[in-house]
Amino acid sequence: MLEVKSYKEAAYEEIKDKIINGEYEPGRSLNERTLSEEFGISRTPVREALMQLSYEGWIINEPYKPNVVRNFDLETIIQAQRVRASLELLAIDESFNKFTDKDIKSLEEIVEETGTSKTHNEFIFSDRKFHEYFYNKSENKFLQSTMRNLNDIIRFFGLVAIDNPGRTRETIEEHNSIIENIKNRNKNKALDAMRFHMDQTQKSICKRYKRKK
Repeated sequence: MLEVKSYKEAAYEEIKDKIINGEYEPGRSLNERTLSEEFGISRTPVREALMQLSYEGWIINEPYKPNVVRNFDLETIIQAQRVRASLELLAIDESFNKFTDKDIKSLEEIVEETGTSKTHNEFIFSDRKFHEYFYNKSENKFLQSTMRNLNDIIRFFGLVAIDNPGRTRETIEEHNSIIENIKNRNKNKALDAMRFHMDQTQKSICKRYKRKK
C-alpha cells in the first residue's frame, strides 16, 4: 500500500511517474478499479488523482470513455521546448555575473556525476541538477517558480531525447561547453552554448518522436 500524505496524492504521484517513465505508454487505458487494486486503496482517491492528471494534460478524460494516457503531438513538444529554451537563456543571463570559481567547480562535479549515471532516470536527475543550478544562482524567484512548474514535462521530454544513441555523450559535451565559457567569463558565448544545447535537445526529441511513429 502507498504511504504518503494522502491516498489521492500517492495515486497522483505514482500514476504520473509511471507516465513520465514510459511504464504507462501513450494510448494506454487507465482503469480505476485496476489501479485501486494495484495501489491497495479505494477507487475514490484514484478517481480524484486521474481527474487532476486530466486537468494537467497528462491523460484524456472524456465522459463515458476510459481514461487514456495522452500522446503528445510534435507541435506540443516543440512549443514546450521553445518555452524552456527561453527560460534557460534567461537563467544564464541573470546568473552569469554571480558565478564564482566554487560555483564552476560545483557545475563540473555535477557533469562528472552525470557521466557516471547508470540509468536514464539517474542521468535526467543529474541533468536537472545542472540546469537548476543556474536558476538558483539567478535568485529570480519568479523564474525559479516557473521552472518548477515545468519540471515534470521537461523530465518526460528529456527521457524521450536521451533515448537516441549518443545523446547522453552529446549532452555532457554541451554542458561542458557552457561551463567553459562561464569559466572564461564570456557571457555571449555561454548564451550561445546554452542556445545550441537547447536546439540539439529539441532536435533529439523530434528525431525520437518521428522514429516511434
